Amino acid sequence: MSNGRANVTGARQGAVLLVVLALGLPSLGRGATRPPRERGPAHTAEVQLTNEEFKALDTFEAHSLAKADKVFAARDFKRAAAEYESFVLEFPKSKAIPYALLRRARGLHLADKRFEAIKEYQQVLDYFPNAVRYAAAALYYIGLCHWENADEEEAMKSWAKMAADADYSRHPLAAWAINRLAEHLAKEGQTERAATHYRQVAVNFRTANPEAAKHAIQQVIPFLVRAQADEAKLRAFYREIGGFGDRPENVDDDLAVSRRYWETVCRVVQEHGRFDEAQASLRERYYRYWAEKLDGKFPDWDDYQIQVAGIRLAADRDVAKWMKRLDEQFERYQKPDDYGRVIRWMGLFAAHKPKVMDYYARLRFEKMSNAQVRDVMKLFYERVGDAKMARNLFGKLRLDDMPDSEKADLAKYFYQRDPDLVEGICARFDDKELGRMELLRFHHARKDAKQGVPLADEVAKLPRFAKEALWLKAQLLHWSEKYPQAIAAYQQCDNPPENVWAIAECYVRMGKVEQAVSQLREIEGFFKQHAPEAAMRIARIYREAGMRPQHIASLRAILKKYPESWQSSAAHQELERMGIRMGGGVDAE
Repeated sequence: MSNGRANVTGARQGAVLLVVLALGLPSLGRGATRPPRERGPAHTAEVQLTNEEFKALDTFEAHSLAKADKVFAARDFKRAAAEYESFVLEFPKSKAIPYALLRRARGLHLADKRFEAIKEYQQVLDYFPNAVRYAAAALYYIGLCHWENADEEEAMKSWAKMAADADYSRHPLAAWAINRLAEHLAKEGQTERAATHYRQVAVNFRTANPEAAKHAIQQVIPFLVRAQADEAKLRAFYREIGGFGDRPENVDDDLAVSRRYWETVCRVVQEHGRFDEAQASLRERYYRYWAEKLDGKFPDWDDYQIQVAGIRLAADRDVAKWMKRLDEQFERYQKPDDYGRVIRWMGLFAAHKPKVMDYYARLRFEKMSNAQVRDVMKLFYERVGDAKMARNLFGKLRLDDMPDSEKADLAKYFYQRDPDLVEGICARFDDKELGRMELLRFHHARKDAKQGVPLADEVAKLPRFAKEALWLKAQLLHWSEKYPQAIAAYQQCDNPPENVWAIAECYVRMGKVEQAVSQLREIEGFFKQHAPEAAMRIARIYREAGMRPQHIASLRAILKKYPESWQSSAAHQELERMGIRMGGGVDAE
């Protein structure tokens, strides 16, 4: 379109437009055969006159156009369309005619007169094709009218014209349209053309519309990685858009030796390399291609070599060769006493226990840090699945060298995995009081009242831990259904309203409805933030107890006292289900 746009003189444009607008454009009606489609992107701002264009208007033009814009801004679109038409008739030689025509069409469009709007948009294209700001928008909106009329084919024709024009394709509205065009082409099986248009959006809108560009980038990458695997084109695309991150970056001058680029290639190859069993030949071809491209680079970079070995394994399914590659990588670059690297290789072979044990034999625990020993222990627990070996490794930890915070973390690790070890760890704390508290937390986590309650009584005598110990004791008694003792313990806790909620729950479990309600009324009266929830719990207690009059009165009380709360809405719905009128008493008493 750039080279073939009509070159109509201003006089001819004005004359033709005067005739067209004076006669009016006949409506084609609104008889779409399919339901309307979603509108375009909601965040898209309306096209405006630039400040320079507005300043170039004379006083009368500016007044008339500002009046029309005000009506448009008030969303009175039908009237706005008429105001813009009046402007065109009154000022046929104004430089703002393309804008006014676009706005008239847009007013009709937003008033759901899409067929009329299409004809008005077309006037902008016919007579002002080189006014790119407005002509490109008109073409976009023609496509959008068809889209909303569920005529996808016609929409795509408009947006294909937009994509084909060097200027129109860079208009802010083009990003959304060309992405939709690409999606349509992909759906039709035209993946190469789709990728071309996605790339167009990625390049043109990398900074101007990052979200649209990000979406497009995410479509181009799998095309160049998998659909038509081509590392050279992937590299060119990477450079063209400044990397594959959310924001463009300065890329290395020579991508052939760029660690950042090749690490990205490894990542995207793995991300897009999922195949089902029926695609075995595709998988092999895919991974073999990329293994050849990735191989032979950065020999001393373990991370890279490990990934490439994995890609080779995906290609040839030869586990023995994979192991050999990793073994060779290890031997080439292993340094004395680098036990972190040994542990890493053990993790790589976690599914192959004989290999794990081969590397395990290289460890010298007397030279290793506690953190490294713990990493090996966790590896056997979590990945190798050998709890016996892991427990033996626990014995190699130098607990006396650990700070208490690290011992506490270690104890928590064993809560579920190997609870028999926890008490011994807690006994080795430098701070003996903290060690007892950690042991109490362990018994609480396991809901072990038999061990936990006596210990809680002991720890409650320690001022620094008394508050927490009393609370844990109360919960342990509660969970073991010793409700009177739990209530007594909760009453010693100084953490209202949490303890009051718990006391109410104990009374409910004991079947003592009025005592439970009394506790909840205390919360309702003294803790305003929790009052609606307390009132709702009262209603539920009465409901569960089969006390219908009190239940109804409690729900009505919620409606009256807490009308803005979600509990009020829930109470209203419950009363409706019961067939109860909303008025009446507000208290159970």
